[in-house]
Amino acid sequence: MGPQAKRRKVASKVEEINFDAADRESFLTGFRKRKQQRIKHAQEVAIKKAKEMKRDERKRIREERTAGFQRAIEEHQRQLKKLQAAEDGSDGSDQDSQDEDVEDQDWEGFTEPPAVDYEAEYIDEDKYTTVTVEEMDTSKEGLLRSAVDESDIENEDSESASKATAEPNPSAEQSKKRKSDNKPKKKKKKFRYESKEERKVTRMKERASKSRKANARRERS
Repeated sequence: MGPQAKRRKVASKVEEINFDAADRESFLTGFRKRKQQRIKHAQEVAIKKAKEMKRDERKRIREERTAGFQRAIEEHQRQLKKLQAAEDGSDGSDQDSQDEDVEDQDWEGFTEPPAVDYEAEYIDEDKYTTVTVEEMDTSKEGLLRSAVDESDIENEDSESASKATAEPNPSAEQSKKRKSDNKPKKKKKKFRYESKEERKVTRMKERASKSRKANARRERS
């Protein structure tokens, strides 16, 4: 007998296929929308990862700083212990001897400064000035006396300045007069009427110039 024929499976037939028009339209027109959603989701994931990385970095830096501070404190305490041990082992004889030397010395007070009374002259090409330096009395009466002297000097200076401004300067006035005299005087133009012949000549010149201008305009046009 020959081989048996294979039986084909008979699939159930679909009687009808229905499409949802709204879903089909949203699928066909939503490519850009879905792309933007994917981009936004990727950006959110990247931002979240960056925040986590920053948080981890700050945590690591904070831990390193605390460890460094702890090491510094331990080193400081170790050095303090060494210093205390060295001080406890040393004798206090040197300090006692220094205190005795200081007590033996007698304090003689402050030394008086030298006197400052002197005069100095300053000569310039056009000026001659004498400066007098005197020792100042620090008492109340001395300060009042110096203030009165300064006010008198200021009053004298102001009076001399006002006198100098009030007095006229003859040399300046003379120089102004000389300058005004040296300026050349402008000559006034004399006005006179033209004669008949002169007026006739000027009219002829005006007519000739007008005719030339008219001819030139005609040629250009």
